[in-house]
Amino acid sequence: MPARLLFVVLFAAPGAGGPGTQPISAPPARTVTVIATDDVGAPLERAFPSAIYARAAAADAQLHWEDARLLYRQAADDWTTSARPSRARENAIAKAEHEASASQTLAGYDRVGPPSLDRLPVEARRAFLRRRALELGRILRAKLTATRAALGRTPPELYARARAQLEEARDDASQVPDADDAETELLLCATYAVGGDTAAARLARARVPSAARADPANALARGACAAALGETDAALAALESFVLRPLIPRAEATLRDVYLANDWDHLRGDPRFESLFR
Repeated sequence: MPARLLFVVLFAAPGAGGPGTQPISAPPARTVTVIATDDVGAPLERAFPSAIYARAAAADAQLHWEDARLLYRQAADDWTTSARPSRARENAIAKAEHEASASQTLAGYDRVGPPSLDRLPVEARRAFLRRRALELGRILRAKLTATRAALGRTPPELYARARAQLEEARDDASQVPDADDAETELLLCATYAVGGDTAAARLARARVPSAARADPANALARGACAAALGETDAALAALESFVLRPLIPRAEATLRDVYLANDWDHLRGDPRFESLFR
């Protein structure tokens, strides 16, 4: 199971527990349930607890994209009318709207299904399928981190789908001449790490040559991998490379979307991180 959600049931009984254990007091014959959740840092959306947003994330976790889209819109509307204007509120609203858009995109992928490519030459077909798999994998991985942030656990079904999609993109790359799979491997690193498979995450990153890791085009994926592994300095260095040394001019909306990503929830509040997005 990739989800790091632990349920521990303790029964109070005389003399229970072994050497070195720390008992938890409870009335006789009563059950105490201890639930441990993932440490998800400081997600923007948690600044204003919302039952509606939590329901939206739960719908995403079950791959019910259209239900999630509607609920995210409701959460954004609710924050707009119920919370005092502030930067934190604006971030939460932007996050809800961003997730609604991503859920809508995923619903569209499911609704349309795989395209018919019979008339394309073999190489063109393989290249198209690889690009499609990678794009869908990017969105699913982002959804995975977003739902984990909201729910405090890694949803197994969503984890499996994001992982499978990125693995498909990696496998497709082997069929495309001169295809660069560095981004895919780095995103797989981030995905495996979120799922608790640190060994697989480090192996995926190790498959990326040093030159490809240093490529500015892979800065965001490199940062997501490092952040998921808890490597704060490496994650910040990658983000600085992306923000401060862009390959091409970027719209403010692009940096806004990067800031909203849940990959950086453990970096929020760090002056080095916050200064990049002011």
